[in-house]
Amino acid sequence: MILGTSIRIRDTSLAAIEAGSGKALLFVHGSLGSMRDFSAQLEHFSASHRVVAYSRRFHPPNPSHQDGLPYTLALYAGDMAGVIRALGIAPATVVGSSYGGYAALFCAIHHPGSIGRLVLCEPPILPMLTWSEEGSTCLREFEKCALAPARAAFLAGDNALGAGRFFDGVTGRNGMFTLLSPAARERLMEAAEALRFEFLAPPDEYMPAFTREEIRSVNLPVLLLKGEKSPRYFGVIADELERLPPKSARVLVPGAGHAMYAANPAYFNKVVSEFIESP
Repeated sequence: MILGTSIRIRDTSLAAIEAGSGKALLFVHGSLGSMRDFSAQLEHFSASHRVVAYSRRFHPPNPSHQDGLPYTLALYAGDMAGVIRALGIAPATVVGSSYGGYAALFCAIHHPGSIGRLVLCEPPILPMLTWSEEGSTCLREFEKCALAPARAAFLAGDNALGAGRFFDGVTGRNGMFTLLSPAARERLMEAAEALRFEFLAPPDEYMPAFTREEIRSVNLPVLLLKGEKSPRYFGVIADELERLPPKSARVLVPGAGHAMYAANPAYFNKVVSEFIESP
């Protein structure tokens, strides 16, 4: 049975859903998301694990207002460490999707002992793209086609256009947002205000750079997942990450894009199960 709950951390409470019992598995969503993104994972893994997914600060159904706090990676990593402490599951097995994966890696670096095993699903660590000529080219194209138009839309107060430009950018196909069903667009728009906070935050705070030494310090098992249909820049970031953590593995999820946990849940769940149960 999937139960709704809330987790009290520091200065706020975060909505969460939980199912099953046993060894804990924590799921953390991306920018246009919420705890509801992982319904297929809760159903699958709760047969053998205690599975928890929480909505990050400012994301639905949590309050969307800022409480005077900016949208920063350090804030979300601190929240994650707080959730892990509150649940009593350190060192946790964490599955982080997109910006949730970015925050999870930051948490592993700056809150040692919080995470013991890490699954990273296309974390958008854009500063890593500057490490290579190919990556720099990808970054310029992504900025021109998606990031700059989305930022301009959010500055103008047009959350729908901003969310649409962003969504098209992470899927790698223009017009994909308009092709979604009304229900799917409405669900994404519930998190559009949180995405606006992200885009209007100081770039070096919501998307800070890591050094190679910081990433190498993550001395724990890391699984890198990439969708077969995802834009190339996610692959370039995965290339860089694969070279650095001492215990990394990499898997391509067939037939899937950025939201691979939903596009191909059977394969996603299979490879995550194999990873978390491996020695």
